[in-house]
Parts: sequence; structure tokens; C-alpha cells
Amino acid sequence: KMYCRPDQLAQPRVVTDIAGHVSAAAARETGLPEGTPVITGTGDSTAEAISVGVLEAGDMMLQFGSTLFIYCATDHLVEDDRIRGNCFTIPNLFSIAAGTNTCGTLTRWYRDELFPDAVAREEDGGTNAFEAMLEGLETVPAGSDGLIMLPYFAGERTPINDPNAKGAIFGLKLSHTRAHLYRSALESVGYSIAQHIDILRECGVAPSRIMAVGGGAKNRLWMQMIADIIGLPIHISEVSIGASFGDALMAALGTGRFQSFSDLRSAIHLKETLRPNPDNFDIYQRFRAIYQRLYLQTKDLMHQL
Repeated sequence: KMYCRPDQLAQPRVVTDIAGHVSAAAARETGLPEGTPVITGTGDSTAEAISVGVLEAGDMMLQFGSTLFIYCATDHLVEDDRIRGNCFTIPNLFSIAAGTNTCGTLTRWYRDELFPDAVAREEDGGTNAFEAMLEGLETVPAGSDGLIMLPYFAGERTPINDPNAKGAIFGLKLSHTRAHLYRSALESVGYSIAQHIDILRECGVAPSRIMAVGGGAKNRLWMQMIADIIGLPIHISEVSIGASFGDALMAALGTGRFQSFSDLRSAIHLKETLRPNPDNFDIYQRFRAIYQRLYLQTKDLMHQL
């Protein structure tokens, strides 16, 4: 089917090409000087990937927002129904895109439903509720004492691509506390990331540099869990504002401040690297196997619901 004619589409350009210049009217409305060059630009998550240094094959971004979005640059097109392979915004590179339906929305649900006291204290001028929810989590062991959660509270995108998937909390015992419940939720996001990395490796892609960005990346304890689960270092940049910084870097490239995408790395500085704890990695390997079987063995029941 034809939905529109080619002449109705915008002219395709490379992301850093100059698409035009700020007009007099736009200058009055924005305060930007008239004649300022404007690049073609790209999508928000792609720009966020650039902002943390996804610049060559093997670079990967973990974007911790309301959902989790994953971008990994590759040197070849990957075609797999579980994930999405495409061209990347950098010429001669490809990308793999993937994502969950819940991440920050999951932590918000836990805050609102299980930690109303933390919300009340924050409203009275106390500690931020999300920070308060971390109290005691470091004393809960890796694997949350045998508690595993499926984070499919809103169906799921990759890798299961199932809008009828349901959330599940599996392995509950009387000894479990809300700290166990919350830690298992944070760990479930890590299990999903590990599941994606396994798929990448099956497709001949080896993530060599993993950058975390977004609101969730400020949670150091959570990022350490992720590193322990996947068994790879997690890097966090000094500048974490995301897409707008990536846009600025690409604008600088488009106007000649930088000569190539690889040159942008000189403007991206690391704040911290979290390295995996090998003992925790071994523990998580066992729980990860159960996590992946849990959906497969309950999928039909989920759909009946």
C-alpha cells in the first residue's frame, strides 16, 4: 500500500547536515541569533546514545527512564525477531534497539503502593521517597533470598514482544520484606538487560562498553546490581542530561567544531565505573535461569488472564 507520495516526504539528509538557519521570526521567539545554523537532527534516544559515547561498534547505552531503552552500535545489520536492527545515525554503522515497557514506572508503582510512608515523609519536607526506599536494600543479598519478579506490569516489548504478558512475583516466603520485594524489582530489570546481551552475542555482537544514563543511573546501588547481573562494567558519564547534550555535540560536529563522530569522545568524560562483583555474578546466574524459564512456563496462563 502507498500511504503518501515520495514528493510528500521530507528530503532525507545525514543527521549532521545543515538543514537551514534560524529565521528572523524564530530568532524573536527563541532568542537565538538570526542565521544560526540548524542541523537535521535525530530521534531522542539516538541523541541520548550519542551523548554518552555510543560512537563505534560495541558501544551500548542503557537508558533508564520511565521505560528502559537499549541502543547498541554494530558493524553489520542484525535481523532477529526478538530485537530491532536498523541503520544508525552515524554513517556506516548499524544499531540494535530494544526496550522494556516498565523501568522508572515500575519503581514508581512500588513507591506509591508499598512505600506510602516514604511518600508522606517527602511531602512533609523529608528525604526523597526514592532515596528512602533504598534504606536496608544493601543488607538484602543478591537474588533477594530467592525472590524473582517478572516486570511485565504493562505487557512487554523486547525480547518477548508480548502485550499480554503479566507481572509476577515468584518465590514469596514469610521471611520476605518489602525491601526484598523492591530489590527483586530492581534485579528484574537487570535480568532483562542480561537477556538482551545474550541475544546480542548470539547475533555476533559483543558489547564492549556499556554506558548508563537517565534518572535511574543516579541510583548507584541499582547500577551495581546491573553490573553484577550482567558481569560487565557499567560506565556513567559526568554529563547526564541526555538527548540535549547529544544534540549539542552533533550540532558542533555539523558546524565544524569537530571533524568526525569519533572526535566527540574527547568531549564525553566518565564520572564513574562500577565493576561487577564476581561472587554476586555467580549467584545471579542461577536466578537468571529461573527468570527466563518463568515467563515461558506461565505465558499461557498470563494470556488466559
